[in-house]
Amino acid sequence: MSTKGLSIQDLPYDVRILVYEAILDNHLCVNQNRQPSNDHIRVLHTCRQIFYEARPIFHKYVSLRNDWEVDHYLAYLDSEPKAAPIVRWADVANDGRVLESSLGLTVPASRLYLVLAKLVSLEKVRVFNVRHYHPHTTSSRYQLNFEGAMFPAAKGPRPLLQAYELHLDPTTRANPFQTIPSNHIRSLRLSGDCRFKKTPFPALRHLTIRGVTSNAFDQIRFNTSFPNCQLDSFIHAQDHRLGFEIRNVHLESLLAGPGSCLRKLVLLGSSRLSSATIASCLRSLPTLEYFALSLVTVNELRENFILALGPSLQVLKLQITHAWYAVPLFKEERIICDTIEERFLLRHLSHKVVHVSFHSQLMTEHGRQDRWKSIAAAQRLSLKIGPWEDEEET
Repeated sequence: MSTKGLSIQDLPYDVRILVYEAILDNHLCVNQNRQPSNDHIRVLHTCRQIFYEARPIFHKYVSLRNDWEVDHYLAYLDSEPKAAPIVRWADVANDGRVLESSLGLTVPASRLYLVLAKLVSLEKVRVFNVRHYHPHTTSSRYQLNFEGAMFPAAKGPRPLLQAYELHLDPTTRANPFQTIPSNHIRSLRLSGDCRFKKTPFPALRHLTIRGVTSNAFDQIRFNTSFPNCQLDSFIHAQDHRLGFEIRNVHLESLLAGPGSCLRKLVLLGSSRLSSATIASCLRSLPTLEYFALSLVTVNELRENFILALGPSLQVLKLQITHAWYAVPLFKEERIICDTIEERFLLRHLSHKVVHVSFHSQLMTEHGRQDRWKSIAAAQRLSLKIGPWEDEEET
């Protein structure tokens, strides 16, 4: 009997394609706003067969982390004109610097805009901070123009992006949609010191707000700032001590406007939402399939919002902690624990995933943790007990 291990060449062609796609998907994951590299290309050098099979998949994506990579990729596009139309997804580092000439004209300090102008089939752009490298310039006169450094207003056609994501540090200022059209955007992620104005998003379906430090967001009302769109998912995470905190009025305006038919709702690090507002929100979302809430209690947990979840729910993730200056609300949390056990663990419903994190005292009393694990095994549920917030994709 042969002891030779199974190699990727031994797999069926369709399976190999799935493997290549999984490799790329794993490579594209973002951790702490760190931009992925182009190391996935190394797989192409494994053998000739993998090169020709994986190249059409891997070359749809490019990551440009500094001007050195920009210049090299620009030279590559000049030598391989057929490569540019293949690219659908670009991760770029942008420091927003635009140089001023003696004639009063401006030009981006980086040649990134020349690369983006060549990517005529671009559908998704993720923007990151430049780290450890900035373009050398002979002039000290420059302005900061976040989008103008990538897509100068007078420099050719604008890309019809379907996804636009900002993975920025809290102090990085960004003014999105100054030059990029918003009509085709289906997925939008905002972060950093983002100054956002009312913009039409007729195609928007997915909105993520994480670590936005601009105080302008405190005045935002989703039903007026995002008119004429119907969201499938909404994700919010404060992520920074100065980050935008979602309050009752924000959640109410979301449900009164673009979020009236949400299928996925994620709220992380929420300390300004009342239990009554959360319950009212959930009651108005009968089609909700995915609900993740990381709640920081201060002085109330009066309403058992678990009772407001509808029968369409498939994923429930709940984490309840208390502010450092507040006392734990053990009585109210215990009621929520009992409700989860009765309505989600013991019943044969459509939900498949339950992740919970409560105070350890609640999970150990009366053998609750061991009992839940036994129930989940019998019901074939995916149950995780303990902190899950850091693993939530945002």
